[in-house]
Amino acid sequence: MAFTMMFIVIQPSVSAAEEMVLEKVMKEQAKNMRRIAGGIAREDYEQVVRASLAVIDPPHPSSTLGEKLKLMGFLGTDIGRFKELDGNTKERAAALAKTARSQNGEATIAAFQRLQMSCLACHSEFRKSFQDYFNH
Repeated sequence: MAFTMMFIVIQPSVSAAEEMVLEKVMKEQAKNMRRIAGGIAREDYEQVVRASLAVIDPPHPSSTLGEKLKLMGFLGTDIGRFKELDGNTKERAAALAKTARSQNGEATIAAFQRLQMSCLACHSEFRKSFQDYFNH
């Protein structure tokens, strides 16, 4: 007599071993920030412009619905603040791109510093709690 067993395997949308899309985006943003710094150091303003624009709209895969819900659950009532900080970062990246087009080194460095401070503001508010929440 043959016996057949069926197992239904439900894959979690984000496992502990998988990187969330947000983590992938942050890694790409770190690369963009290094490209900006390198461009400034070499006075390659076109590279600064390209990397700044990439900060505004980094390439990334789509998030799963499960990942979006998990992120929303983490952010809760702070989702507005998170979006505000993200918007600030994008505005400062756009300002950096505009400034870099002028090829004014001092002004470009100052604009980059404002972008870095924007990143720091978000990281100060969310990074540790994000890591604690998702890497438990």
